[in-house]
Amino acid sequence: MGQTNWTGTWQGVMEAYPEGEPGAGWNVTMEIGTYPMVDNSCTTWRSIFTEYGIVQGTKDNHLCRGYGAEDLFIKQGGGGTVGARWINDVLVSPFKYEGVFAVASMRIRGDILEEEIIITDDNPAEKGVVVYARAHSLHLKKMKKLSI
Repeated sequence: MGQTNWTGTWQGVMEAYPEGEPGAGWNVTMEIGTYPMVDNSCTTWRSIFTEYGIVQGTKDNHLCRGYGAEDLFIKQGGGGTVGARWINDVLVSPFKYEGVFAVASMRIRGDILEEEIIITDDNPAEKGVVVYARAHSLHLKKMKKLSI
């Protein structure tokens, strides 16, 4: 199971587009604990964002497994949960927040842990009708493992 070998501390730089988006150039350190292999267990899923050595934000989350290997979610440190699902070797987490819809995808490419978050409008849809949704931003993190 390739997705279970993410344990460790990862570090990289965040890119954000279009130019001027918050977070562009921030350093990211992500700590990932041992993959939750049994039901009703969680692991560390923490991200620390710094700019010029000053902490800009911390996400003290946990990746959790509910009932069965397909029941995954990210429990946020500030409250709330985001569903997660493996699609092939990509961990996909769609969520809504303050009027936007976002899809986060995380994967390993070679020795790099990559996360991509696409943020769009959150417009209601009607059956059989395509609804316009403007893309707001794209955030990319590419991180190398520092330790196990």
